[in-house]
Amino acid sequence: MKKSLLAMAVAAVAVAATSAASAATVYDKDGTSLAVYGRIQGVVYSQDSGKTGNSYGDTGLQGSGRLGFDMRTQLTDGIAAFAKAEWEMADNGERGGKRNDDDFTSRYLWVGADFGQYGQLKAGRFEDAVKYVLLPTDIFDDFGCNGQLDNDDKRDGMFMYTWSGYGVTANVSYQTAKDGQQVDGAWIVGTDGKLGEQKLDINDAYAISLGYESGDVLFGPIGVRVGYAHTDFQDDAKVSQPTASYDDYDQVAASLYWGSLNVGPYVGALYQFRDFGMTGTNNDYKVQGAEFVVAYGFENGVSLRAGYNWMNYDEDNGENVDAQTIPVIAMYNVTPNFRVWGEARFDVGTDDDTDNSFKAATGQNFEENVYSLGARYTF
Repeated sequence: MKKSLLAMAVAAVAVAATSAASAATVYDKDGTSLAVYGRIQGVVYSQDSGKTGNSYGDTGLQGSGRLGFDMRTQLTDGIAAFAKAEWEMADNGERGGKRNDDDFTSRYLWVGADFGQYGQLKAGRFEDAVKYVLLPTDIFDDFGCNGQLDNDDKRDGMFMYTWSGYGVTANVSYQTAKDGQQVDGAWIVGTDGKLGEQKLDINDAYAISLGYESGDVLFGPIGVRVGYAHTDFQDDAKVSQPTASYDDYDQVAASLYWGSLNVGPYVGALYQFRDFGMTGTNNDYKVQGAEFVVAYGFENGVSLRAGYNWMNYDEDNGENVDAQTIPVIAMYNVTPNFRVWGEARFDVGTDDDTDNSFKAATGQNFEENVYSLGARYTF
């Protein structure tokens, strides 16, 4: 199966290489189309970044790639079927802070129906409806999004309906019961004895989001987005104590933005929180965060971006700690296919006292200044 998948990927890339850059349409006939896209990159990560691909945390070069297929076929005059499959591969090191082999790992897998003016319905693996609210401040490559949750929560068993019109976008998602799902902010010590991000068994979940974008005002459109999510966990979503487990969480998020990331100025802001309910011996706790970003894109392909990220971990009758960072990035799109960049994250007040440490409470390390230098080819 792995060899078949790799052969298919290589064949698709070979065809795409003779077509237009980025999302090359390799088949389009009688209302059915297939587009292929992907990227290959090499990035040097500094010590303590958590992305170096070695167990010592030393500065190192990390190579990775993505390959995706977008498929669409017209069923009737008003209905089309569509599907997406996207995989990622890293060079026998770390991806997202976790060890990986030279193997394809699915990022997105979905199939759906497009009803035109009546919206779209899709099912498969992707983030919930709140992800739409987080996008305005998700403008960095490696070290931003510290104040977000749900940014990495690609989950299986998802359904989502989306409708857009008159500047308005609405999303409603539902997740069926699934084991071992990514849950940002689930930082209580797990049954494996490790502190930090946990994969938990979900009973069901739903989310809604709504946004509005105006026409251009001076240097670009103005947008506002809001969202809410609720997740119930299965009884076996345990933490370190045998009598304790995750019960549920509620999430609220809101964002604002003005401008475009292509050319000219851009500003964005986000606030969100996840309120986790626990059963047994653990206290309930809340993880909240805020992000502010500014950017400017020049017509020659250079883009400069900076931000401020704040995160707070607040346990009922327990620890209350903060993390504060400033991410910055400078990018140059040499061609539409090729980009180089330098990025850094600076600690500007993360709690790091022995008795009051964000890292000790959550397993998330924002105490060190880190950087990356990368080059990416996109097709």
